Amino acid sequence: MNPGFRMKKTSLQPAARVTVRNIAEAAGFTIGTVSTILNNRHVERRIPLETVEKIRAVAARLGYLPDIGARRLRSGTGLKHNIVIAFITSFEAPLGVINQFVSALRQAAATGPRGPHERTFSLLVEMFAAGQLRELPGLLTGDHFNAALIANTTPADDQFLGRVHLPFPVVLINRHVPGYACVVEDLSSGGRAAGVLIRAKRTRLAVLHGRPLTQITQARVDSFMAASARQLGRPAQVIEAGSLSETGAHDAMARFLTAGGECDAVYAVTDSLALGAYHAIKRQKLGIPDDIALVGVGDYETAPFFDPPLTCVGVPRAEFGAAAAGLLLQRLANPGATCERQDLPVQVVLRESTGHGG
Repeated sequence: MNPGFRMKKTSLQPAARVTVRNIAEAAGFTIGTVSTILNNRHVERRIPLETVEKIRAVAARLGYLPDIGARRLRSGTGLKHNIVIAFITSFEAPLGVINQFVSALRQAAATGPRGPHERTFSLLVEMFAAGQLRELPGLLTGDHFNAALIANTTPADDQFLGRVHLPFPVVLINRHVPGYACVVEDLSSGGRAAGVLIRAKRTRLAVLHGRPLTQITQARVDSFMAASARQLGRPAQVIEAGSLSETGAHDAMARFLTAGGECDAVYAVTDSLALGAYHAIKRQKLGIPDDIALVGVGDYETAPFFDPPLTCVGVPRAEFGAAAAGLLLQRLANPGATCERQDLPVQVVLRESTGHGG
């Protein structure tokens, strides 16, 4: 450590909430004046710019944050009619479906039936360390959100969910736990990917996955391995990355090739892993698909913009978002209904990464 560097100890205790009254006392103005400026109504009230700047500076120095709950109560849109939905996922996993979920939720809410008291929706993104879902604040009490969409859980998280009861509507994405509503892709997707590669005359297959494996990524690996062994008479090779990131996939693929590993096709169980594999293959002066063909999963919006465009086998993200949003709204409208499992069919999108035309 640099001998001239000193770390300053700071308290981890949460500071008390700064109120409008605190700001008024520190700035020397009335509570009404401070409130008007913080609500950006100073122009219509003709408050001098010098006063506005002074109060804003005091608010920033004190660390003022608006009290959202109080504002909702004042505006008449409190929790009685506003549904706070949490999108819960692990830090280690990409947020692949959240954009589509938000879009589908807005569409479903806009076109749904209108009652005398319309519901509004707020969305939180809550994240947890893989395997530590049980540590997420508010999960067991329901005091942080009113409904949840949960994705990217590990087997340990799934076991936890199976032991507890969550006091609000929940939809699980791409995992099935008894007692929960869920949307799940066809578990044969890995086998479909193997079929695409074998029909492209590839005989030395490999599967690339990261850690931790989830219920669905394990199913993709298993079905790919089984189909490879059944159709080629031998199992595919396994390339394991230490993480779910593009960097982890790049490093794992580079190690495999540098150590003399040979394959003419790779099935990456997520598109983010496929992107890392692309760069590792190209840095070894190998061509895609001439030397190594690649298949990814899920057909993210970026898949057509890979170089070359990526062949994908899986459920499009937009379909996952629409199915999850619709099922969650059903659970909110009928909380006592039987938990439903929706199985989504896998689609194959052929592109240049497996030698197919665009």
